[in-house]
Amino acid sequence: MEKVLQTWLFHQCRMLSGSIHAMLLTDPSDEEAENQTLFWPDNLRDHTQLSRVAQTALHTKQAVIKPHNNEMEKTGEPLDALACPLFLNSRFFGVVAIEMTNRSKPMQEATMRQVQAGAEWLETMILLDGSTAKKQLVNLVDLVASGLEHERFRFAASEVTNELAERFSCQRVSIGFLRYNSVRVEALSHCSRIDHHSNQIRAIRDAMEESLDQGTTVVYPAQTKALPMITRFHAQLARAQQETAICTLPLIRNNKAVGALLLERAGDNPFTPETVVQCEQIGLLLGPVLETRRRDERPLPSKVLESFQTGCVKLFGPHYLPLKAVLSLTAVLLVWLSLTGAMFRISCDSVLEPGVCQVIVAPQQGYIAEAHVRAGDMVQEGDLLATLDDQDLRFEQRKWQSKRTRLLKEYRKAMAVFDRAEVAILRAKRAQAEAQLQLVEQQLARTTLVAPFPGLVVKGDLNQALGSPVSRGEVLYEVAPTDNYLVVLKVDDRDIGMVSVGQKGKLKLSGTPDQTISITIDRLTPVSTPNEGRNYFRVEAVMERHSDLMRPGMEGISKIEIGRETLLWIWTRRSVEWLRLFVWKRLP
Repeated sequence: MEKVLQTWLFHQCRMLSGSIHAMLLTDPSDEEAENQTLFWPDNLRDHTQLSRVAQTALHTKQAVIKPHNNEMEKTGEPLDALACPLFLNSRFFGVVAIEMTNRSKPMQEATMRQVQAGAEWLETMILLDGSTAKKQLVNLVDLVASGLEHERFRFAASEVTNELAERFSCQRVSIGFLRYNSVRVEALSHCSRIDHHSNQIRAIRDAMEESLDQGTTVVYPAQTKALPMITRFHAQLARAQQETAICTLPLIRNNKAVGALLLERAGDNPFTPETVVQCEQIGLLLGPVLETRRRDERPLPSKVLESFQTGCVKLFGPHYLPLKAVLSLTAVLLVWLSLTGAMFRISCDSVLEPGVCQVIVAPQQGYIAEAHVRAGDMVQEGDLLATLDDQDLRFEQRKWQSKRTRLLKEYRKAMAVFDRAEVAILRAKRAQAEAQLQLVEQQLARTTLVAPFPGLVVKGDLNQALGSPVSRGEVLYEVAPTDNYLVVLKVDDRDIGMVSVGQKGKLKLSGTPDQTISITIDRLTPVSTPNEGRNYFRVEAVMERHSDLMRPGMEGISKIEIGRETLLWIWTRRSVEWLRLFVWKRLP
């Protein structure tokens, strides 16, 4: 037994890439079995971490994976400690623990499945140990291991057939596996190419199917004390090969036939019952291992087709009630979504803008003397907003006033002496002085800025700029009425094609989320603006009612009513549009 376990542990660690060291413990609570602890590659390493994981698996009787760092070599390299329970005839036998390099979670699960498959292999080896000599058992293990060393399934199967042909003195050994309810010959001993359309391969395939249909090993010529079996195709194959002896046995995986192994000998060397039993035991080893490798190397379409067939069997066959219930509910939900209609609305960000905005600008160059309001203040028509410094203008006014008085005196003196030429000159200078004086007075009148209408100051704060110069035309304030607002919607370019003038909608502002305001689309602006990685179009709408709580610049969410559509279309339209663009982009 120890030799069998040591050999199995050796080959198991060789097949697992990245294995560092391992240990195998038998169940200490099993009084019938001999308690053993085996190591690979030797007992010179520190097995403390492996012992902890193995003891956990012994108590829980479940697979355990624990990551840790390499403390022995002090490199800090991440490692995985894996422990898998072993069962013999559904009875707990022991635990195998392996320390290996760190790998991802899917790779850990794949490694665990490979170790569990190896546990089935060990179970077969232990069963063989009771009926076969240990030396012969080790040879059989070497036979399977030599086939598993190849990376490709066909090479591994060919190697196994060659080894079987040599060990059992066979003229030919064939291995076939089921594909879509028919057998396909995958490997022949001492043959690199297989012609599946030849009569010989057809005869081998028929013989394998004859054994699989009966679900048992078929030996031809039949033994005298054996149960009667149908051997029609075996007899045809034997006659085609000059009366050879044939033994065909099913390959079993998970209590299900997955293929067949056919051995052919010379007619004078028939298969004895002991040889048949030995071949069946080899089949128990080869079936699960080779079938797993064959399934892993199938092309992707084959895997997809098999998954689809498996799903159909679960769906329409017996059992799997939860799966059928979930799929049925999903189908009912899809039908309900495709038949139920609802109002389709486009949601978009919105902001309030004043419908009319009056700009208050500096009428002339000067300096800010006083500021009476700031942004956010409510004003009435004629309220004083700001005052410009008028000191220079006052000096200019007094200058022209004094000049006008002086010219008036000179004008009267010239009139008294009847100097007509001087009277004409003084009259012109007097008119010029009057014009300059009127200009200065108009500039003085414009030094006071007043509100043009009642409303809200939405921009401007001159309290921090008193005494600073301003130039003519510079914007000082912006005043907007409080009873005329415009709703500006940012509509995504993916939805702008469904929006048109006159459509209705709803608006909720962040400042008043409890109020829903009806809006009507008034204008579409054919200019897009990039923002946050997407393009948006400006759409203007008017509100049916206003509130005293509204202020320019308030933001909210608007929903434009497009029309009634099915719920399925509403919830999947984004995905369908993305898929259409994705396919169109990649089509030639």
